[in-house]
Amino acid sequence: MSHPGWGRIVLAVVLLGTLGCSTSRMTVNMMTPVLQNTVDVALRSEDTQLVRDALPTSLLLLEGMIETNPKNRDIAVLASMLYFAYGFAFVEEEDPARASELYDRGRELGWQALDRPETAAAIREGSFAEVEAAVEELRERDAEALLWVCGNWGMWIELNLGRPAAVADFARLMPLVERVAELDDTLFWGMPRILLGAMHASRPVMLGGDPERARKEFDRAFEVSSRNLLLAQVFFAKTYCVQTFDQDAFESSLREVLEAPAGQLPDGELLNQIARLQADVLLERSEEIFE
Repeated sequence: MSHPGWGRIVLAVVLLGTLGCSTSRMTVNMMTPVLQNTVDVALRSEDTQLVRDALPTSLLLLEGMIETNPKNRDIAVLASMLYFAYGFAFVEEEDPARASELYDRGRELGWQALDRPETAAAIREGSFAEVEAAVEELRERDAEALLWVCGNWGMWIELNLGRPAAVADFARLMPLVERVAELDDTLFWGMPRILLGAMHASRPVMLGGDPERARKEFDRAFEVSSRNLLLAQVFFAKTYCVQTFDQDAFESSLREVLEAPAGQLPDGELLNQIARLQADVLLERSEEIFE
């Protein structure tokens, strides 16, 4: 995650411990725009290895800044997003248990960024009626933090389906994702609709899955990004196409990803490079998946 000011950021974080509390918090706030720009630079990068190597250090820096100023919502949102990205793109395939820990931490930072402890407690621990009431309290300014709560939570559930807590969490997560999509479904090139599509497609009909609804959600995601965010096609293939046993659609979606030209989503080129890597692996496993 190379950036001209990165060395100065590292030095500034080291120096935080030598400053008073109020001065340290002020320094974190001053550094926040630079870190946001650094993430934007990373998202435009084609070099997935460079970003993979840099992310652990980046996360440690963000954790230090959060420790210094827990009330900085922007830093907590950035960290929540990067935990999701690191786990999904670079860790899950090789070490699911480690990825689960990353998603868990990302989810907690998303809740911290939301800064609505009573609402969060109702969603996480309340009755279904309390969950629905709490979700209705959420507003558009909450949407970005909630997106990464949902992304991390959803991936954690997928990796922990054998645990009773994961089954219960799914019922709590669904209305939350619905609310994020209602508030702003264009976030991160349609990510709320991708999450909804994957959730509706990830379970068999007998267990509450809804392939028809999943297809509509993915179609909306494709519309939001004009099919330029290739992760939508990857999630469509690995959830909807697998659940509906549509091998032809599975393979054609993944070929679309692999044949897409570089630069069709300039501000999200890194995500498309990750999508290409995943599409290549999934396509090689097509016969195994549909046997």
